[in-house]
Amino acid sequence: MQSRKSEYMILLWSKFLLIRISKCSKFTNHLCHYLQPPKFQFYDPKTPFFTSPRFLPPTKVEKCKIVDAIISHGCFLRECSVQHSIVGIRSRLESGVELQDTMMMGADYYQTETEIASLLAEGNVPVGVGENTKIRNCIIDKNAKIGRNVIITNADGVDEADKTKEGFYIRSGITVILKNATIKDGTVI
Repeated sequence: MQSRKSEYMILLWSKFLLIRISKCSKFTNHLCHYLQPPKFQFYDPKTPFFTSPRFLPPTKVEKCKIVDAIISHGCFLRECSVQHSIVGIRSRLESGVELQDTMMMGADYYQTETEIASLLAEGNVPVGVGENTKIRNCIIDKNAKIGRNVIITNADGVDEADKTKEGFYIRSGITVILKNATIKDGTVI
């Protein structure tokens, strides 16, 4: 039985990793978790889905609108909107953020409020998504730093683009923010 569960998990993760290899056409399949009933059951007693124990605090949600989304452990969400999206561990979404049809991988570490204030005062961008940023149809890899007043919607409908020096690329019309990338305040993608 354990071998069968292992095979199932390997298959599941290999399908998930296809996104990162550029099979972005499968992107929408991975966001279908919010369909009722969902195509994949995280809570099926016959095939339980476990995560690694990280001993993180619960997510803190302050005055947010969350519709058909999955929010992981240890996140900070302040006065933001999350629709049809997955928000990974230790993610930070500031006031006025709109996340729609997006997969945000999260972060490997926390930054303290003091560190964040210091970074902002110096004109730098902390890990997470800054105030009044609008993101749609996007994959955000781990530890990404997205500034304030950024717009990531691919409004021009670009199908393919390689802007890795700027911290992103576009595949099949889906914007992918690279791991550890910094997207400066006011950027429009």
